[in-house]
Amino acid sequence: MHLGQLDLNGSLGRLYGGLGLAIDQPCLEITAEKKNDLVILGPEKEKKRLQRLVRKYLDFYGLPGVRLELLESLPMHSGLGSGTQLALAVGFAITRVYGLAPAVTELAVITDREGSRSGIGVAAFEQGGFFIDGGMCTNIIRQTGLFEVPPILARTPFPEEWAIILALPHKEEEMFGQEEVKAFASLPPMAEEISGMICRLLLMKLLPSLMEKDLVSFGQAVTEIQKRIGSHFTPVQGGIYASKAGADVAAYLLRQGAAGVGQSSWGPTIYAFTSRDKKTDLLEKTRNFLGKRGLVWTASGRNQGVSWGWKE
Repeated sequence: MHLGQLDLNGSLGRLYGGLGLAIDQPCLEITAEKKNDLVILGPEKEKKRLQRLVRKYLDFYGLPGVRLELLESLPMHSGLGSGTQLALAVGFAITRVYGLAPAVTELAVITDREGSRSGIGVAAFEQGGFFIDGGMCTNIIRQTGLFEVPPILARTPFPEEWAIILALPHKEEEMFGQEEVKAFASLPPMAEEISGMICRLLLMKLLPSLMEKDLVSFGQAVTEIQKRIGSHFTPVQGGIYASKAGADVAAYLLRQGAAGVGQSSWGPTIYAFTSRDKKTDLLEKTRNFLGKRGLVWTASGRNQGVSWGWKE
C-alpha cells in the first residue's frame, strides 16, 4: 500500500518521497523452471505483460528460456503496486532458478521500475514492513534524464495487533502509465507549507505513534496526510479520492470507528486501520455498505520480504 507522497514541491532538491506498507493480502504467486524455450501460463489478460517482462530478463542475463506460471495475481491498476511486484517477482524467480542472485534494485532497473516516483514497491518486495523513502534528486534527473530507486530512510515493523480493511470499488476510471505521468505534469508544485505540514505530521505524529503502537494517533496522522495529498490532486481526480464510491466508503469507515483512512496511490483501493479485535465487525459492515459496488477484505502488515523456495 502506498500511503502518500511527502514533497511535491521540489524546492529542496528532491521530489516525491513516500510512505508505504507491505501487506499480506492480496497475494502474488508464480513458479518458474529452466527451459530452452519460453512457456508462459496464467490468465490471458496477464500473458502479454508477462511475456514482455520475461523477455527483458532473458535478454539481459543471456538465458535460453523459462517455463513460468502465474498462479495468483494482484488486481491490476488498483493502487496496490501490481506492476512493480509482478516485474520483480518474475525477475527474482528466473534468476534464482538459474543460480543467479542479483540485487532487487538491479531487477528494478532492468524493467524500468526505477522510473516510478517511489521506492515503496521495491522496499515492500525486498524487506516488508512500514517504510519511508527519500524521493528523487532533481539535479540527477535534470543532468542525466535518468531515475534512480529512491533511498529508504526508515523501516520499522508494522504492529501485529493492528489490522487493515481494504475496499476496492469497481473502477470508474483508471489512472496509470502515461495518464499518470500527464496528471503529475499538469499540476503546479505543491505549496511549501502543505509539504511542510505533511512532513511534520509524519515525523512528529505518525512515526512516534507507530513506534509506541498508538493506533488512534497513527490513524489521525494518516487521515490528515491523505486530506492534504488528496486536495492537491483534486484537479485531476475530481476530489480527495479517485472515485465517489471510494470517498463514500472512506467516510463510512471513519463513521464506523476506523482509526484512519486513505487511498493507496491513485486508487481506487481505500484502506482503513483498525485493531485486530474489531476487524471482523468492521469488515462485515463495510461489505454490507459497499455491496455489489466492489470488494472488501482484511489484511495484516507483512514484516518480511519475498518468500521463495524449491518445489519437489
